[in-house]
Amino acid sequence: MIWDIQRECKLMIEDRLCYTDFVFNRNRLQRFTTGSLAFDVLLGGGLPTSCVTDVFGAASTGKTQFSFQNVVTSCQNQNGDSRAKIKVVFVDCTGSFRPERIIEIAENRSINPKKVLEGVSSITVRSSSSQIDVNRKLFEDNTFSSCRLLIVDDVTSNFVSDYSKESEIPARQRALAMYARRLSYIANRRSLSVLLTNSIRSRGDLGEGETTGEVLSSYSLFRLHFSRVDQKRYAKLVQPDLTEQKIRFEISSNGIS
Repeated sequence: MIWDIQRECKLMIEDRLCYTDFVFNRNRLQRFTTGSLAFDVLLGGGLPTSCVTDVFGAASTGKTQFSFQNVVTSCQNQNGDSRAKIKVVFVDCTGSFRPERIIEIAENRSINPKKVLEGVSSITVRSSSSQIDVNRKLFEDNTFSSCRLLIVDDVTSNFVSDYSKESEIPARQRALAMYARRLSYIANRRSLSVLLTNSIRSRGDLGEGETTGEVLSSYSLFRLHFSRVDQKRYAKLVQPDLTEQKIRFEISSNGIS
């Protein structure tokens, strides 16, 4: 019990330091292009570093494709260094990682696919404990010191599977909150961008909502809701709430436009 209290106090201190740093630097956040002008405008200049971006929506709305495109755009500039360095860590929670799709996007954008794949580390996780352990490795292992982008696709699937009973929901929400909080801390300390994808679920009379509710919103700077109506895809900025900012996008062999 003493160890738990000490650990919680340490996390509270880290949270406060992380928040103070973010407030001080929020107007100086670096961004890198998403490869889509519409998304860059929606996000105020591109995908921000030092914080978390949460993308959620139903299946086939383009969340994973958006992730693949950001893999390509963040790996395209190797700064002339011939040594392979990890630029992107893709945490694959559902078997979604497709290197052939990344190659296709890169080739259609005249980007060397070999250099892109050399800069990507795909980590397969099939439990929430393994997913949490990746956070520790990212922060402690120098192999990932050059990482610019951390993608977690689909962030809540393992937590929902591991805490499947109704009586376990409070424990699941707490574990997920601590995981997201650590992601936010790593993003701030390492000046990298964290991109999460998440699904949606029915909430009965309340309609559809993000899986696990508003847990991730407390640790995300931007939240985008992806949707699809017939063959048309849309992305809506829901956090921060800036009067219904919404774009329409398409998916092709070039990626997202």
